[in-house]
Amino acid sequence: MNLVKIKTDGDILKTINETFDSLLFPFSNVSGKSNIAPRAEITEDKDNFFLNLEIPGVNKEDVKVSVENNVLTISGVKKETYNKDEKNLIMNERYYGEFTRSFNLTKDINLNGIDAQFNNGVLSVTLPKVEEAKPVVKEINIK
Repeated sequence: MNLVKIKTDGDILKTINETFDSLLFPFSNVSGKSNIAPRAEITEDKDNFFLNLEIPGVNKEDVKVSVENNVLTISGVKKETYNKDEKNLIMNERYYGEFTRSFNLTKDINLNGIDAQFNNGVLSVTLPKVEEAKPVVKEINIK
């Protein structure tokens, strides 16, 4: 691949490129300016559900995990990695900006036990299952 600087003449070329990109890639973010939805993987074992989201290039401090009305929401922002005052952008295929992803939680999740960890660009959320109510057996003495 050759790195060639493209000279642009104002906003007209930018508008044409964004329109062309949106026609070719309607479900992706080629221009890097719209909302991103991180890819997710959900697994479970007998005690927990496990949710893993890929959010590479994002700092832990820029991610928020919250639960409201049985909806788990992960949101944050991926910031640009170069200083516009020091470098000229030649080409960009990376995604920047705000992102959000929401998941409806069922009643069998213990909301107070939810735990989240962030490591190497992967957010791992553990959603513990509510323990099943065990039947109460009361022994009756025979008189």
